[in-house]
Amino acid sequence: MEVSVRKPKICEACGAADAPLVCPCKAALYCNVECQRACWAEHREGCTHHLEKKLAQEEGRLGRDHPMVGVKAFKLGALYDQQDLLDKAEAKYSEAVRIFSLIEDDENVARASGNLSIVYDKRGKYDDAVKLNKQVLRMLRRVHGEGHESVADTLINLGITLVRQGKRDGA
Repeated sequence: MEVSVRKPKICEACGAADAPLVCPCKAALYCNVECQRACWAEHREGCTHHLEKKLAQEEGRLGRDHPMVGVKAFKLGALYDQQDLLDKAEAKYSEAVRIFSLIEDDENVARASGNLSIVYDKRGKYDDAVKLNKQVLRMLRRVHGEGHESVADTLINLGITLVRQGKRDGA
C-alpha cells in the first residue's frame, strides 16, 4: 500500500497555510497578491519562469550565440538542477556549453560541462558523464594546472560516476 504525502502549501512571505497562488515556476506559493509582491524582488533571482523570459529577450536582442545568453542558460541549468528538473537542466547546460565553446572560453566551457556531467550522472547516463568529465579534466588542467581545486572536484565527480558504474578500480 502506497502512502501519499501532500506537500504543505505555505506562503513564502508570511508562512500562512493553504496558499492558493502559485508562481508560474511552481517553486513559490503565496496566500495573496500582496505577499507575492513583497517577495518578488527576492524570488525573481531564482524564478525559472522569469529567467526563461529574460533568456528569450537576450536571445532576441543579442543573438542566440552571445556570451550573456550562455551565462543565462548556465544559471537556468543550475536552477533546474536544484529543482531536480534534469531534462531542462541538461538542455540549458548543453546550450551554455555550445555558446561558451563558440567563443573558446575554456573556463566556462569546463564549468558548464562539469555541471552537465553531474546531471548525466543523476540521470544514469554514466558513459556520457565519464566521457564529459575526462574532457573537463583536460580543459581544467590546461587552464589551471594539476593542483587546482576544480581539477580535484572533477576527479571526485569522475570517481563517483565510475563507482556507480561498478568500475571501482578506475575510480
